Amino acid sequence: MKLSDKTSTYHLKISIWLLTSKVIKLRIRQVQLMNTVNIVYLETERLVIRTFAESDFEQFKKLLDIYEGWQAQKPRAKEFFDWHLSNYGKMDIVTGCLCLGVFEKETGFIIGQVAAQEHDDLREPEFGYGLLTSARGMGYAKEAAKAFLNWIGNEYDIPYIVGTVEVNNLSSQKVLEHCGFELIDKRNLLIHLTDERYDFKYYRYHFK
Repeated sequence: MKLSDKTSTYHLKISIWLLTSKVIKLRIRQVQLMNTVNIVYLETERLVIRTFAESDFEQFKKLLDIYEGWQAQKPRAKEFFDWHLSNYGKMDIVTGCLCLGVFEKETGFIIGQVAAQEHDDLREPEFGYGLLTSARGMGYAKEAAKAFLNWIGNEYDIPYIVGTVEVNNLSSQKVLEHCGFELIDKRNLLIHLTDERYDFKYYRYHFK
């Protein structure tokens, strides 16, 4: 073998090694990226409760009419949606926010959301839910809430989660009570979005 042939073979081996090294690094990077996104998928008799995916954005926008605070996010809906997706990296319900979509199992259509997050005023983890108007009155809230609370109890080491409901919102009070929340008292809490205070019934759901 000529010297030039040996040199070419050597360069070829180096090139293959470098290419293989880049492929390995790329695969490691892909695994690392995958590991930063946690997937939650819960099934009930009629519902699927799960983490949002990028492909859910158009359905997610339907939820922006549920709350006054979410309505204000319409001009930056994609940014708001991406913020929810970014929260799946930490899955922090004590000092952060975790929001899951609620979908009809039969149709795949979104009907609402469930969430656990730090309460702005109480600084305690709070459970919340919201349903589209068309999905109310059919027991979906109770079904989704029970599944989500059961999952929280299995995944997080917290003694309780709170629920706050406006004193005149009887339907949501019934949902919490049906799911096992205990009414503690009535509290005047600050709504940071509007900088106004309102009276709420303060509930706790104990895991232990």
